Amino acid sequence: MADTTPEQPAVLNTRSVVGLGACAAIALVGIFLIPTLQEPGGGLNARFWTMAALELIAMGGVVYFVLNLHEEPE
Repeated sequence: MADTTPEQPAVLNTRSVVGLGACAAIALVGIFLIPTLQEPGGGLNARFWTMAALELIAMGGVVYFVLNLHEEPE
């Protein structure tokens, strides 16, 4: 006789959803920093790498949270 118990669907991980929202906010902050690159003073190199680091952190967070978006039911 075959096992007729239905498979439970994967559960959405709310921590990952919140993390994706936070990463989106970080990415938006990085995008809005672009106009500050045109202001004189402070060094273009430091401002560029600050913006690049923010975008890299956001990208890494999105990858991590998307890979952990669903949890297997117990």
